[in-house]
Amino acid sequence: MQVVLKQTFPLGRFHATPWRVNPFDDPYGEWPPSPWRLVRAVVARWYQWAREQPSDPPIGGLDRLVKALCASRYRFHLPPGARRGSPVRQYFPTEFGWNPKERKRPGIRCHSRSLAQDNYLCIPSTDHGAVWWFLEGEEWDDAILSDLDACLQRITYFGRAETFTSIQRVADPYPTPNCELLDRPLAGAVPLLIPSPEASRVDLERTTDDKINVGRTVPVGARRMYALIPARPAVVETPGRTTARPGCQLIQFAIGWNVAPEVRATVRLTSRFRGAVLRELLRIKSGDPRSTWSRVSRHIRELVQLMAGKDVEGRPLEGHRHAEFLVWCERGIPTRLLVWRDGQPFDEDEQRAILRAASQELSWASAASDSDAWKVRLIPLDQAVPPPPGFDGVPASVWESVTPYVPPRRYMRRGKLRARESVEEQVRRELTLRGFTGSESVTVGIVGPSHWVAVHLPRSRSGKGGFIGDRRGYWLRLEFPVPVRGPIRLGHSSSFGLGLFRPTESCQRASAVSTPMTANVS
Repeated sequence: MQVVLKQTFPLGRFHATPWRVNPFDDPYGEWPPSPWRLVRAVVARWYQWAREQPSDPPIGGLDRLVKALCASRYRFHLPPGARRGSPVRQYFPTEFGWNPKERKRPGIRCHSRSLAQDNYLCIPSTDHGAVWWFLEGEEWDDAILSDLDACLQRITYFGRAETFTSIQRVADPYPTPNCELLDRPLAGAVPLLIPSPEASRVDLERTTDDKINVGRTVPVGARRMYALIPARPAVVETPGRTTARPGCQLIQFAIGWNVAPEVRATVRLTSRFRGAVLRELLRIKSGDPRSTWSRVSRHIRELVQLMAGKDVEGRPLEGHRHAEFLVWCERGIPTRLLVWRDGQPFDEDEQRAILRAASQELSWASAASDSDAWKVRLIPLDQAVPPPPGFDGVPASVWESVTPYVPPRRYMRRGKLRARESVEEQVRRELTLRGFTGSESVTVGIVGPSHWVAVHLPRSRSGKGGFIGDRRGYWLRLEFPVPVRGPIRLGHSSSFGLGLFRPTESCQRASAVSTPMTANVS
């Protein structure tokens, strides 16, 4: 007769250590569950069931149940998704006394501690993570099965007390066994304890501290067999299919870091992210994981030019139609990375490429000092997160720098200010080209000291991976005669995060006067 048991683990873990094995010596734990452990758990729960009855049931019923369990042949169906977890080490309190115990040394009365290691298996908590037991024997009948069901119903944990479990006897349907027990070890087989056919109830009730079992690796009443665990299937990553957001022009990411990125390294971060996005988009469009800009056809280049910011010949696009990679700062610390395009929204492939690139760590350090400490992770933000000020379409009259503004043209020659090339003139000229109302009358004020920042240059000019830190950036305040809508990004490398502005809380004209350019030249 075959008896089929289904065992599940609601918390998704199985904690157990083999008989008389130090968990520090065996970091793998017990797997599959030992039939010896199951039989002992059933015996223990029989006594609980007996205490719940109005009259004490005869002990002979337990003896017949033990005989049926010990005389059965065991097989398993193990969940293929089971994975060993990292051992957990924790201290437990033991006896209470003086610490230290030497009388001549000062101490305190407290609990001593004992370090324990917990080895476990991670198992899906669904039916796919069930352990199926197949017991075959001639001793089973309806009365014994009824007693078995009562005992199984009362088993709440299995192995360590952390292993919550549920075991029940089931009928059809059930899977085919995939784990057999052998008398002799083979390559890849693991040892298990099986109750001997002649084991008695007294043998099963003995503990590890019993005089008969002390020093024995196999307790009295048990025998060792070997389980052939089925091969674990290869892990294949299933790419998640993201739903494209229609009309999406702004994608936001929170920036996670161990060391906060410096504002001066903004372009290093955005340039590397832009490169990762472009690589992913080329792979999506061409279907070749080795695709690069120089390898793909002109047709593929044309498809990605709004993301690359250059045409099929490599010339920069005009009109600021391409994607821009910006960094938003709070109190001088970068907190968000923004991907923005004014005009045509991002299509499904572009959104997917951006999200794939965000799954990689990015470094904001220079190439010579690239390390894990200077890397960031990007966490996608959903539509519930509002856009930053300036990207929400609310007009404002006063705007101030979020990231330093770098003049696109050299404003000094031989130590003297070039005519019509001051910071104020360059800002007004660019605002006019971008179509902002009142650009000719805007007041430009420098509100902070200048400092060196990295700017983006083509590889043919920089020779350092597409950016080089050789320009001075300035913190500005812009006052328009009428409110204007953002976003405002000006100057050199404005498509890579520099020269980004935010509206101030008050739209009143500030009383600050523009600082002369010569005062910030060092």
